[in-house]
Amino acid sequence: MNNKVFLVFNEIEDAVLSGKVDAGVIIHENRFTYAEKGLSKWMDLGHFFETSFNAPIPLGGIIARKDQPQEEVKLLDALIQESVQYAFKNSYEQLPEFVTLHSQEMSEQVMRQHIHLYVNDFSIQMGEEGRNAIKKLEEVYAQIVGS
Repeated sequence: MNNKVFLVFNEIEDAVLSGKVDAGVIIHENRFTYAEKGLSKWMDLGHFFETSFNAPIPLGGIIARKDQPQEEVKLLDALIQESVQYAFKNSYEQLPEFVTLHSQEMSEQVMRQHIHLYVNDFSIQMGEEGRNAIKKLEEVYAQIVGS
């Protein structure tokens, strides 16, 4: 069974529910809502990676090409850190309008779970633990591609 269908992340649950596909890999808010829609989890890939390799799973990052002016890259990095630190210090009783307008899921609880999962201390500075996690992910990828 090697038939793969590539879908936009917010289309996966409906494709499984309609029978278009047998299973799917879900991300973003859907990690918190699949059960409400009658779907079941076979495996949590993030948990699998973290327990198998004793490292957090690298979910993404903001990067710049090496040929970009370093002073601009440093300024951007500082502004992102400042923004995340501001968000940490100002936990909102009510979520900002921007968040609620751009969320795929309308439940405030799910929006908060999503934010807390993906915006954390690694968002400010990945440190040695983050660099090691990226190295581990590269090693896993190399094993898969090399086989």
